[in-house]
Amino acid sequence: MSKAKPRYCEICGAPIRGPGHRIRLEGAEVLVCDRCYEKYGRKKSGFSIMPTGREPMRRPAPAPRPKREPKPYREKPLYTEEIVEDFAERVYKAIQRSGKSYEELSHEIGLSVNDLRAIAHGYREPTIKEAKKLERYFKITLIERVEEEVEERKTIPKDYEPTLGDIANIRIRKRKK
Repeated sequence: MSKAKPRYCEICGAPIRGPGHRIRLEGAEVLVCDRCYEKYGRKKSGFSIMPTGREPMRRPAPAPRPKREPKPYREKPLYTEEIVEDFAERVYKAIQRSGKSYEELSHEIGLSVNDLRAIAHGYREPTIKEAKKLERYFKITLIERVEEEVEERKTIPKDYEPTLGDIANIRIRKRKK
């Protein structure tokens, strides 16, 4: 006579002694050991991820918000701030005029000594924030506004339906950017 193949609990993996228990868990029927039957088999859980055919309770829809009127579009002049080309010369002359050392100036302006030297000698361009600090302290001009011309956007008619070629061109243009 051959020995019976041992059966294992489908939840914890322990060998099942005796006949085992069949329980419904999360909508599936599983064979479990005595210990898992004590945990999961006796209580009927009210929550299951399986659909039960009942409609879930729905919250009442929120009251509609009053629509805001869109703000009128104002065309703002576009400009960018750029550092002047001769920034190093201007900063260096201002430092010379002050008669103070780089260490003293760095404490008063709020820049490090190395940054101040690098800007004054033209090794690096100051950031807009650094340039504003220098402008305020020395009363010099380092930032100039450059106005840009507004390009009119191409508008697409509402009844336009793109062709396959248009879509291919759009995708190619997006990749190039």
